[in-house]
Amino acid sequence: MARDASSPASQSAPELNARISTSSGHHRPAAKETTFREWMLANQIGISLTILSMILAVHHLYPSLNPYTAPFFQLSYYQPATGDYVQGWDDIYFIASSAIAFIAIRAIVIDWMLQPLAQHCGLKRKASVRLAEQGWLCLYYGFFWSLGMYIWSNSYYWGDFSAIWDQWPARNVSGLMKWYLLVQLAFWVQMLLVINIEERRKDHYQMLTHHVITITLFGSAYIYGFYNVSNVVLSLMDIVDLLLPTAKVLKYLKYETSCNVAFGVFMVTWLITRHIYYPQLCWSIYKDVPAKMAYGCYSGTTAEMTSTDAYPNRWQHLLYPFQDISGPICMNRTVKWIFLSCLLALQALSLIWFTMVIRVAVGVIRTGNAEEPRSDDEEEEEDVAGKDGPNGTAVPTDGSSADWRRANGSSNVRPRGRGRVRLGDQSDHKALLGRIGCDKPT
Repeated sequence: MARDASSPASQSAPELNARISTSSGHHRPAAKETTFREWMLANQIGISLTILSMILAVHHLYPSLNPYTAPFFQLSYYQPATGDYVQGWDDIYFIASSAIAFIAIRAIVIDWMLQPLAQHCGLKRKASVRLAEQGWLCLYYGFFWSLGMYIWSNSYYWGDFSAIWDQWPARNVSGLMKWYLLVQLAFWVQMLLVINIEERRKDHYQMLTHHVITITLFGSAYIYGFYNVSNVVLSLMDIVDLLLPTAKVLKYLKYETSCNVAFGVFMVTWLITRHIYYPQLCWSIYKDVPAKMAYGCYSGTTAEMTSTDAYPNRWQHLLYPFQDISGPICMNRTVKWIFLSCLLALQALSLIWFTMVIRVAVGVIRTGNAEEPRSDDEEEEEDVAGKDGPNGTAVPTDGSSADWRRANGSSNVRPRGRGRVRLGDQSDHKALLGRIGCDKPT
């Protein structure tokens, strides 16, 4: 019996594919191959917990290896005679494990706790991601700013920047201060990894520069025994990083008045802490360090001056504390200016960002609220991207979506940008609020 030419059995595979594609109205794109960065991002909780679990298992299953695994989970170099700690290279293991733990904790808090809570409050998916990211920062900075202020307010250098340098180069540090500094450093190491595995944002290189400077500055300050100044700098910086995400959370929850008040408090606090007190600290380094720290070389164990020659060689003396924690440590103009230059570089970045904050404040005054640079229409277009329209037709994701809606009888078309006061080019503002308003969700 002859087969019907139109029957599926009489057609080749290419012909069938062509008919299926024509009847469905659009082609299904091929699955995109996952990159290593995307795999890391999708599996950061599992990867982090697996690494920590393996180290912990080795620690408990092989007691003979405890001297090598213990530094990952506890502070090293305890001094029983004084009840304090000193620095050492084993601190790197504690920083590494803390950074890995931060990756897991951050992802768990964002993905499993704050984002579902935000969606329960009625936020759309992308807004819930943004709120969750800012909520995590609120939790982190709320805790560590409070801890930093507790340490500072109970110290002998509270209210007196010049007293910060009194006890240098004594290397002993309390357990609480050591834990605080190492965990803070681990947080910045974790952030350096996170910004490189997440989708890059407009201010990627600004933040990369900021993180590298911060890690270099606080890591070197820790090795040199500048614990007190690190505590003060972190306390001055962290309060701003706490108020900013608080304002963002209020924005996403649509508490516009509270958001604007929080934004105003944030601006005033930024001005006072980062551009009044922080420059005073830098001035203290410039003026008080030579008076409080006699230039010369000191013993790393007794903290007594061993030589008045502050330059025993050309450059190698700068690495003495890194090569041998118990070895000599030298103080001179070069050391002072290296640390002061790093602090001033952070001040330069803060000035750039504060200029952006002022531009946003102008928007608050002119429009009545701290509007994000991305319009609501943009988020709506992102939500429909990739969805199928009626009768199996694809909804375009570019600027022709409005024409598609009109052609298909939909009147729900909102003109972009109408009735909104712009403060400048929109592409500039997407970078503008990288730190102060609208991080692009991952």
